[in-house]
Amino acid sequence: MPRSVSAVVVGSLLCLLAGCSTGGSGGDQRQAIKLKVLFCNVESGTFIDANRDSVLSVGDSVSYRLAVARLGGAVQGCEQANGSFYGLEQVVERRVLKGETVFLTHAQGTLTFKDGNIQTRSLGSLQSSAAVTPSLESGTLTLSLGDLFPSNHGATLIGQGGAFSGTVGSADFVSDTPPYALLKLHSQFGS
Repeated sequence: MPRSVSAVVVGSLLCLLAGCSTGGSGGDQRQAIKLKVLFCNVESGTFIDANRDSVLSVGDSVSYRLAVARLGGAVQGCEQANGSFYGLEQVVERRVLKGETVFLTHAQGTLTFKDGNIQTRSLGSLQSSAAVTPSLESGTLTLSLGDLFPSNHGATLIGQGGAFSGTVGSADFVSDTPPYALLKLHSQFGS
């Protein structure tokens, strides 16, 4: 009897050490999808002045549409944009960092491509350029990529159909010229 208990314990330990697993821990066997997406230019922007004070402040929202280039194959840069990014950011806090006013936002967006869409969610930031700051009214807003991507930040991702159906993941948004995102997705249902 003691010998069979020892065999079970040793067998279980060997299985754990070797990575035998039926799920959960022991290594992720799911295939990752890695993408690099360049944010090329702002196609449109809209400002919603929630409290009607004509300045960007907590509670206000900015929505926009960007042309994007998902790199790979023949697409090597922004001159071959092959998708769009639809974003909505609601201001939740105003901060002054290094003399610059930055607005923290609840940010969400959707990357759209011919083969599927990817939803993004994050704590983002907006930096309103001097030309826009003095007086704002609800309606069309001229934005620059620098206004939308003033600093690096992370995001969570959810695949929304097509090639990305059933995937989840994360992204690193990088403030650069042009700004870009490094996306990593994997199936939420395993391999």
